[in-house]
Amino acid sequence: MRGTAAVVGGGYQSNMPGFGESYSEAELRDVLEWIKTQWPERERAHQRFVTAQDEASQ
Repeated sequence: MRGTAAVVGGGYQSNMPGFGESYSEAELRDVLEWIKTQWPERERAHQRFVTAQDEASQ
């Protein structure tokens, strides 16, 4: 199970169509990068911190 159904349980129903096969990995990264540009600086700073911690632990 993946996505929202994994978070809220297997019985989750949505009218939103799936996009699993619609976008390439590069296109998904581009969308996520755009979303992050909409975050306030405080959130971007926190994400940089979390990313640095994750990279240091690998």
